Amino acid sequence: MDLTKSLLDLTVGGSTWVLWLLLGLSVASVAIMIDKTLIFYRHRFNQDRFVAEIKTSLRQEDWPRIISRCEQERSMEARVLLVGLREIPRSKAAVQDIMKGERLQVGLYLGKRLGFLGTLGANAPFIGLFGTVLGIIHAFKNLALAEGGGGPAVMAGIAEALIATAVGLLVAIPAVVMYNLFHHRLQVVLERSRVLEQLLLAHLDGATGTAEISIPDVELSKSPRRVGRLV
Repeated sequence: MDLTKSLLDLTVGGSTWVLWLLLGLSVASVAIMIDKTLIFYRHRFNQDRFVAEIKTSLRQEDWPRIISRCEQERSMEARVLLVGLREIPRSKAAVQDIMKGERLQVGLYLGKRLGFLGTLGANAPFIGLFGTVLGIIHAFKNLALAEGGGGPAVMAGIAEALIATAVGLLVAIPAVVMYNLFHHRLQVVLERSRVLEQLLLAHLDGATGTAEISIPDVELSKSPRRVGRLV
């Protein structure tokens, strides 16, 4: 069995199937970009305004009021602070642990499918280059079978094959840009969550006591389950 001939048979059709593959990958990447954009927009957070609004309540140890303010927010940062506030009656260590766990869940949720964008951005040019190589092989194979020479046809085939490389770059560039943007936004959310955690812990250090927070049991368990479903 001639291995070279067998592999050469795989080039039948040139780069056409690679172009379809890149098209499918580009549709998937655009869908992820739109989804992530909506998620980050939906959970946007004005940290300066939020901190300014809860500072007085923190000094007064008015935990129920801060909880009420957090429940009005749709941001992930407020969600992390909320689960910590509900652990105040237990201990400071419990507050710190639950907020760390909640922050990890938020990171998993916001980082979901970002790996696809990063992988696509790194490998789409190589997929396009692979399609170009297949197209060139196909063009020269047609030249060898043509009678009386087929220079113009070969040049047209090579030009068509180069489209695969161009499409690969066209798919990769937006994927890389959006991956870096979303990854940066994810890190900002996590850092803001850490800031709120440190702010709460600092006030707990100077607190005169951890007053009982009168919240029904159903309310105490609502936020963690909601984040769990998102992840």
